[in-house]
Amino acid sequence: MFYICRSDHENDCIYSENVSEYFFEIGIQCRTLKLSSDSQRPELHECLNEDAIGVLGYNSQLDHSWLKSEKFIEAAARLNLPVIHWIMDHPSCRWPEFDALAASKSCFLFNSASSEQYFHRFCLPRARTGVIGGVGPNSRSRVSEMSRSSFLSRPIKCLIPMNLTRVGGTLEKSEALIGELEDGLAETVKEGIAQAEADLSEPLEAYLVDALFERRRGLLNKTFNRCFQLAEETVQGYRRRRIFGIARDYPVLIQSDGPARRLLNGGVAAFAENVGMQLTLSNMLSARAVLSVNPLNDELHDRTLNGLNAGCVNIVEDNALHRRVFEHGKNALLFRYGDDSLRECLDIVCNQPDRAYEIAQAGLALRDDPRFRFGGFQSILNLMQP
Repeated sequence: MFYICRSDHENDCIYSENVSEYFFEIGIQCRTLKLSSDSQRPELHECLNEDAIGVLGYNSQLDHSWLKSEKFIEAAARLNLPVIHWIMDHPSCRWPEFDALAASKSCFLFNSASSEQYFHRFCLPRARTGVIGGVGPNSRSRVSEMSRSSFLSRPIKCLIPMNLTRVGGTLEKSEALIGELEDGLAETVKEGIAQAEADLSEPLEAYLVDALFERRRGLLNKTFNRCFQLAEETVQGYRRRRIFGIARDYPVLIQSDGPARRLLNGGVAAFAENVGMQLTLSNMLSARAVLSVNPLNDELHDRTLNGLNAGCVNIVEDNALHRRVFEHGKNALLFRYGDDSLRECLDIVCNQPDRAYEIAQAGLALRDDPRFRFGGFQSILNLMQP
């Protein structure tokens, strides 16, 4: 029996549904456990049996779980039961939450190769890790069939679901914290941000590493993680503001948080605030296109996978990963920062319906490709091997 442990958050529920579907298809029994809201979690005793083959949790949830006076991770280690922490965000912001000594007895799963490499370099060098190709498409977004007339009747020309607020808070908060960095670090971090903002080719941390090298500056890993989290979240804030500044001029639906509202005032775009993941997945079935941005330059976002599932035109960043799996203008639309490519993409999905339909049809044909259906889920099984 494989156990998936989750909180009550709807995102965790959807991730768990996807993993359960995968295990069902490959014929392995799977059970989902809902974790209590405090750190004492007696429900985890169920995992400590001779039939258990592995336990999966999200971010640091299992690291914070106790069975009376013993950490769950310690109890699982005594039984040689693999415990897998699936890091949903960049490790720079999640690693400080872990008890490093206990976590060294666990395995870690990442959504991109650059996250895994970062973790080995700046967090836990000898950890057992794996890479998964995103959290997978969910059944809520799967369209049964799509005709030209049904596609053209979809009321949302383009769905843009992205928040400005990140794990560490708002863009303004990140900028303020950068300004408070000691010993001249603020200028170094800002230099790395300036280089990374529009460049989709390298892992984001490479720009901060280069800036530190130029200034002959070394940092302890703890400090580097803090600096990079601020840099990454600031880059994401700048990119998303750039997208909103363009998309506000088109008849699209932008789903975001409160800070985004003032950026859209006076535009023609519709705005919906704080829409959850389940409703977003359902909304994709009413959308001709979906625009996604990646926290990392080599991550395949779950909204892109769900866009394929729903028969939407995927509008995605023009990075090496997307160029490898998509063809611009044929089965997806790729954009860059710093030129008019995003306007060109939005013009197609908003004003050229027949061309948009052809691209959506070609994308829909890819949804059951093994790279997208359960791409990388084999890594979960690999981490359970001795």
